Formats: sequence, structure tokens, C-alpha cells
Amino acid sequence: MADKTFPRGIELVSGVVVENNDGEILMARSPKWNGKWVMPGGHVEPGEKLVEAAVREGEEETGLKLRPIALFDWGELINPKDFHRPAHFVYFNTYCKIEGGSVHLQKEELKEYKWIAPERALKLDLAESYPQTIRDFLEYVRSHR
Repeated sequence: MADKTFPRGIELVSGVVVENNDGEILMARSPKWNGKWVMPGGHVEPGEKLVEAAVREGEEETGLKLRPIALFDWGELINPKDFHRPAHFVYFNTYCKIEGGSVHLQKEELKEYKWIAPERALKLDLAESYPQTIRDFLEYVRSHR
């Protein structure tokens, strides 16, 4: 029985850091996160692996064809202040490169977007946990290049 504070129980979600060939990452505004800047992502489906969910969500929300590089980060958010409803998320973030396509945002999920250097993305009005995700991504990239 789910706690009434969290009607969906604990939600397993997968996020995506999408990097282009110039080393920039895709950031978009999300109506679900009070218009703050986020990265693509969403719920992991039953029977779906974390990285598969990240690629699926990233492709659905952006229209891009993605190639996963690594699952590099994880965390937990309980009642994030900018999210549109009560939630308890356990999240995993995957680093992906673009294999093809062009950006066509899934408008229910993401609005305006930009490609931006990760260091500069830290200055955006980011939703909770995204600054740490970007810092973890930068650390991962530095240690693997």
C-alpha cells in the first residue's frame, strides 16, 4: 500500500546527459519542473534496464538517436521543491552521445532547449539535483578522456 504522501510510491527514473560533437549538453525547460532547466528523462518501465530506459526516454523526448556511453550517477529526491506533484524519486543518470537525428522536443515534457557547455549550464536556473548531475558528469568526463 503506497503512502498517501507519495501516491505513486518510490519512482525509479532515468535521466540522460546528451552531449553533441562540440562537447555541449542538451538542456531544456520543463513544465513539470516549474519551467526550470532539466535534461531529458523519465520512468523506468518494468522489465527495462536503466540504460535502456535512459536511451528510450531521451530519444522520445528529443527526437535524437542516442548511443549510451555510461551510467555515471545516481541519487534520490524526496518531494523536490520545483516538481509539480509530491514524489519520491530514485534516479540514475546516463551519458549519451548523438548518433543522428535533429531535436524535436516532446512538448508535454520539454519546451525551449539549448546546447550549452556543461560549465555554463551550471549558471542556468536548474531544477533540484541537476547542478550535482552536471558536476558528476564533468568529473566522469575528466576521468575518462
